[in-house]
Amino acid sequence: MNVYQMDDLSWKYVFGEKSHTADNLKDLEFLVRMHGLKWNILDKDLAAKSIDEDRNNYTGFYKVYKNGEFWCYRGSDLKSHSLQTLKKRVLGENLEWRETDSDLAYKNWKLDLRKFE
Repeated sequence: MNVYQMDDLSWKYVFGEKSHTADNLKDLEFLVRMHGLKWNILDKDLAAKSIDEDRNNYTGFYKVYKNGEFWCYRGSDLKSHSLQTLKKRVLGENLEWRETDSDLAYKNWKLDLRKFE
């Protein structure tokens, strides 16, 4: 339906005057359906491409996404080339830092550390 990817790679659903945003399509679909709004796929190829894009943006950390060479924290202007530095900045702003997928978080953490060795 009326789903858009935002600059911070989150997703927004707009239907009339109602709108919802979420960090990923799965959560957005849940919110939309929970509020009794319509969720239809109009273009299967575009939907599949969007789902792949969304899946590739999972980092294993809450609100953290990759944008080019930067690790970024949704809902803020915090970003860094290093996950470790981003974590320090997020915690320094008293924002939440947690793992959402321990295996993926571990993999990204190790790959990121290797960049600086």
